[in-house]
This record gives sequence, structure tokens and C-alpha cells, in this order.
Amino acid sequence: MRISSDPPEVPPRSRGDLFQVLPQFFHSFPSKGGFSEESRMRRLYGVLPLPTLPSQLLSLVKTGRVYSLSCPIHANTPHATTTSPFSRRSNHRHEDFVVDGPFGEATEILTMSTHTATHIEALCHISEKIDGRPLLYGDVPAKEAESEAGFRELGVEQCPPILTRGVLLDIPRSKGLDVLPDSYGITRDDIEACCQTEAVEIRVGDCVLIRTGFFEYRDRAPHRFVTVGAGPTPATCRWLAEKGIVLAGSDTMTFEQVPGPHLGHLELIRRRGISIIKQANLEELAADHVYEFLLIVLPLKLVGATASPVNPIAIC
Repeated sequence: MRISSDPPEVPPRSRGDLFQVLPQFFHSFPSKGGFSEESRMRRLYGVLPLPTLPSQLLSLVKTGRVYSLSCPIHANTPHATTTSPFSRRSNHRHEDFVVDGPFGEATEILTMSTHTATHIEALCHISEKIDGRPLLYGDVPAKEAESEAGFRELGVEQCPPILTRGVLLDIPRSKGLDVLPDSYGITRDDIEACCQTEAVEIRVGDCVLIRTGFFEYRDRAPHRFVTVGAGPTPATCRWLAEKGIVLAGSDTMTFEQVPGPHLGHLELIRRRGISIIKQANLEELAADHVYEFLLIVLPLKLVGATASPVNPIAIC
């Protein structure tokens, strides 16, 4: 099956139509490409399952409400000290485009890190030095995998389409706050208390999205957003991995508590094969008290890249 050039219209909040369209859409992904072999994909992309849409996931869709969890990308988009800022320049302008007839065109050139704005991090992004050698997930030697053209193994193009149960943990709300304190370390007790407040549980195969409230600083106080973010401690990251999650994310620049040695990234990406989504816009979900949903994440096939911009979609 292929997707037609004119996709079917899905009326908002129409659960029945979503049930008809979504399975057709996701079963239409080609069988050839970076994720064609089940064994290869499981080996290369850690704990992520094959992309399917079972009845358990469809049952999460009750109203058909769709939420975009991405943030705008613009000239003032905050960036880490290890990445480059976003920039845009015009390549063609309508006024400058000269052809015979009425046709005009405008294009642009973008310069940005793959870790700009809302993005998912690949398994080649983090290494751990063991016996003097940086090793990637699965003990792949970073030196052998990395080249100027990109990573030969574990690049983001090998990440499959992700369809899973998403759980929003609104940590500040569970504490009666709007935003967590600077550099606050989220503990297991914090998460368990939040789950009790929201009447949700973390299950095997889930994506856990943590709201800290720091998203409000992204444009208003970017230095604060970058340097003193709240997030889970390394011990909390380890505990979440042991709960069986397949993906983690948050509304912050760094996901885990900063400043710090980024040991949470080692626990999730390097040691467990769990990718991380950063700078997710969780504000609408939190405002509507939506804590459980179908989550869809489609990374770009950027060959050999350490991350991909994404526009995660939550459907409840």
C-alpha cells in the first residue's frame, strides 16, 4: 500500500475515523530501508519495538484530540554551548525569480544543529569511556563507528517510527508549583507522588515525558533555560529504565538535572539504549490535564546523525 498524494481528511475529535486512518497510514511505511530487518533494528536501536498499532494503543484515543509537542524554530532559539545557533537566509525570492509566465518561487537555506529545538537523540550521541576507550550503546567503539560523513552505526536514520503509550508527569503541578526550582533533581519519590496525583502508572514500553515548567524560560530567559534546568537525577534515570520505558523526554534543554556530569544520559542512552526527546512543548497537555495518550514520533532519516528534529504528536 502507498499513501496517496491526497491524504484522507480526518475531522477533529473523530475517534472512528482515526481508527480507520491511522492503521492504514502506519502499515504503509515501506518494507525496505534503514529499518527493514527486525533483527537488525532491534540490535541497532536498543529497546524500541517494531512500529505497530495494536488495539492497546488505539484504546488510548478517546476524543481524537491531537497535540503537537514541538516548539518553534527561529533566530533566537536557545542552543547549548556545544551546538551552533540556528540561522536562515533566503536562497530565492519571489521578486528575484525570473521565468517566463506567472510562476514564482521562494526558497531558503537553514543552518542548524540536529539538536536544535524539539529533537530526539540517537544512540550514537553518547559514549562512555571504559578502559580508556569511548564506547557507544552495545559497546560499539566510537572511534570505529564515527567518520566525517557521520556514524556508520547507531545513526538516527536507523531509528524506527515510534508509536507507544505516552505518560505526562507534571511534576510541579503535583507539588503545587508552576515551575520547579533551578537545578532541581527529580527523584523517584517525586515521580511516584506525581503518578498518584495523576492516577497513572508507568508501564513497560512507555514513553515518559517529564514537565518541569522550564519551557516558559525558553524564549523569556534562555540563559536560565540552558544552564540551570531541573530534571531527573541519575538514580531516577536508572529507576525509570528498570521500569521498562522505551523512550524518555522533557520540556528542558538538557533533560536531566544541570549543572551536572550528565550521568543520566549514560544510564539511558549508552547503557540501556533509550533515546531522549528534549525541549518538548508539554504546556497544552498539562493545561488540559492529559496524562495518558498515544504518542507518535517520526525521526528524519538523517544518515549518520546524532539527533533529528521532531514534531511529536500526542493523541488522546
